[in-house]
Amino acid sequence: MKIEELQIDIVELGSLAPEWRPLRQMQEYPDSHRVKFTHRPFEGEGVTGPPTPAYAAILRIQTADGIESPGVLWSSWGREQLEWDARTFKVQWAPELVGVNALDREYIWHKMWMARRYFHMPSTAPLALIDELLWDLAGQKSGLPVHKLLGGFRDRIPAYLTETAVSFDEALVSARRAREQGFHGFKDHSILGVKTNIELARELRTVVGDDMVLMHDPVQQYTVDEAIRVGRELEKLDYLWIEEPLQESDLHGLKRLSDALDLHVLALESVQGAPYLAVEYLRSGAIDIVRQTGLGITGQMKLANLAEMFGINCHGGNPHVVAAIRNDDWWEHPAWPATAPDRVLTAATSEMIRNTHHVENGFMYVPQTPGLGREIDWDQINERTVLSI
Repeated sequence: MKIEELQIDIVELGSLAPEWRPLRQMQEYPDSHRVKFTHRPFEGEGVTGPPTPAYAAILRIQTADGIESPGVLWSSWGREQLEWDARTFKVQWAPELVGVNALDREYIWHKMWMARRYFHMPSTAPLALIDELLWDLAGQKSGLPVHKLLGGFRDRIPAYLTETAVSFDEALVSARRAREQGFHGFKDHSILGVKTNIELARELRTVVGDDMVLMHDPVQQYTVDEAIRVGRELEKLDYLWIEEPLQESDLHGLKRLSDALDLHVLALESVQGAPYLAVEYLRSGAIDIVRQTGLGITGQMKLANLAEMFGINCHGGNPHVVAAIRNDDWWEHPAWPATAPDRVLTAATSEMIRNTHHVENGFMYVPQTPGLGREIDWDQINERTVLSI
């Protein structure tokens, strides 16, 4: 199943109104004897603009036996820049992929892994997309969903609702909503200081009751001593984990914290280079759960399997990966739509390429159709294409 062509279609998304409200802004940390920095919910109106022509670049990997898989490479408010980026991407990557067997994913993954450095890539997102599309091609070829190709462990995963940086009272409202909607857990991202975070944790336990799982993600705001203090209170409240308690480069601090607590410490969301850079954290026992940051589906499976060999869980990642492994107990579901400068563009492209995993009655269900199980509106893609590269 040789790769015959990389094609990039520039598609019109119509005239859309840009809008963005940042999620967070910086502030000095409250209740601290020395100056350090954390964040708080953004205060302001954000930015909006008049309706503007919008575009997306859709990468299509096509094989000699007539199978292809599309994915959104980029989106933009400017067609010219998007065309330039698409042309430079194709001239760089077509020689590396065309003529290679699409089923040789391991070979291609290692080539892309080294290309991160040799090509000075500012983002690995396009490489992760290529890997995902290769898995989709393999699933289409075999007639199986990707999670079955990966091994197959389950078809649904318990889901928890995750809240972003919000006020004390808003966090309680979201926790009630999580319980009412049947989620099996709730995670806060409270950034209100040690004392107030502990008070919120107690209130959250009261709101959701004893039978619902709670997690706390302070987004790297604590010192080791503060994290120990908070962690010990969370243990009394039967929390499941504390996530990103310290700056994740602080391997020694994470080790001290993990040794001091029975509560699980989850980290490595912001440390790139998985699975390879995760080894020392696992070997030293600095963390109890590793956050999934592997490159593409192939890299995520490598990290999940590595974590399993150390007897710990690996949390997050592609829904097909989560469904295919034994050592991830949860699916994280956002309380609100993601915020980003390109959120309007993302919403528009999702109408053409739609993921079909979904959360219902407290579980995330993975698609059972071949490949990634996405719904592709080829008619819309073809009608909206203004240039094929």
